[in-house]
Amino acid sequence: MPLPPPTCPREASHQRAITVRAYARSDGLWDIEGHLTDAWPHPVPCAGGQLPAGEAMHSMWLRFTVDRSATIVSAQAATDAGPYGEACGTIAPDYSRLAGVRIGRGYRDAIRQLFGRTAGCTHMNELAGVMGSAALQALWEVMTENAQDKPFSIDGCHALKASGPQVKAFFPRWYRPET
Repeated sequence: MPLPPPTCPREASHQRAITVRAYARSDGLWDIEGHLTDAWPHPVPCAGGQLPAGEAMHSMWLRFTVDRSATIVSAQAATDAGPYGEACGTIAPDYSRLAGVRIGRGYRDAIRQLFGRTAGCTHMNELAGVMGSAALQALWEVMTENAQDKPFSIDGCHALKASGPQVKAFFPRWYRPET
């Protein structure tokens, strides 16, 4: 069901696009690639002068390679565009420090610890956060193939509350009625 129509006239003022794609690799690992762009429908000021309408102020890329446990094996980042030119991209190599971080509970906290404030880029951090949940979607089959392991998504959202009807129906072993 889409959103209801707006209640008053409006005009576009900004667009952020985040795209994430996952690839199963021939070596048993997965590449998760993300791209974030910000653009305005009108010219905007930036460090280099005036950015033309529709041109990306931010265009940033991030790739994780993850194993079947959702642990990041390697990471690369690149900045095609930033409001402060080359200065924005100088932080990109630091994102290789994501190697060894496991995607799951506490993942976003790890991003903040590694790249909070001046240690990182707020846009790259946002992209990394979105890519974490996309990585778990890509690995869903692998991470749930062992019936002995509790699926990581149980108690991760309201629909998969351990005491809820979806867990009772689809994951009965892990169902826990409320007491």
